Amino acid sequence: KKVDYVFIGSGTNSRIEDLRMVASFVKGKQKASDVEVWIVPGSRQVEQQAKAEGIDRIFSDAGFQLRQPGCSACLGMNEDKIPAGKYCISTSNRNFEGRQGPNARTFLASPLTAAAAAITGKVSDVRELI
Repeated sequence: KKVDYVFIGSGTNSRIEDLRMVASFVKGKQKASDVEVWIVPGSRQVEQQAKAEGIDRIFSDAGFQLRQPGCSACLGMNEDKIPAGKYCISTSNRNFEGRQGPNARTFLASPLTAAAAAITGKVSDVRELI
C-alpha cells in the first residue's frame, strides 16, 4: 500500500535506540519523493542526544524532517496532522479513527518498518531492503 506520510515518533517508539536504528538504516538513502517524513523525538533529552550523535544530519540528508519533541502526530496535536484521505505509516501506539487527523488512515509499524516505507513510498518489509 502506498503511503503519503511517515511518522516516527511518540514516547513509545522514538527513544534514542529507535532513532539510532532508523538512522543506521537510512544513512546514504533518500526518502521517496512523494512521502513526507516526520521524526519526532520522544523527549527533549532524546532530541539533544540525537543531535550530539549526528543523527539529525543523517535524517536531514535523507530528506526527513526532525521536528520538536512531544506528542505531535501521535494524536494530531498542533499542525502535525495527517490530511483527510491520506495514508500514514506510524510508530505511535494507537490508530483509532481520527487519532492522527480527521479522516486520515494510519498503519501502525515498528520504527524500521516505518523507515522502509519512507524510502520505498509504500508499506514494505525492511528485511528485503537490508
